[in-house]
Amino acid sequence: MVAGRLRGTVDGRPVVIDADEGGFVISFATLSTAWAARRSATALLPALAVAQRCSVPLRLNVAGLVSLELLPRPSRLVRLLAPRLSALA
Repeated sequence: MVAGRLRGTVDGRPVVIDADEGGFVISFATLSTAWAARRSATALLPALAVAQRCSVPLRLNVAGLVSLELLPRPSRLVRLLAPRLSALA
């Protein structure tokens, strides 16, 4: 089991990754930070595919207002906004 918190930045904006027994949650402070991060989706596909094969749940949280499922199956909104993630479905 992995547990902990990582804090970092994307384009100078804060991002937090929380891990616990329920999986991983990537939290973006603002919608603009989440929008900027979607450009990295292609580079992350191999890592996301490994996480999916290992049945690791992953959710995205945007500004504490919206929480979207990324793994094990990307939500429809995620697939609409980042079509490259449809390969995970």
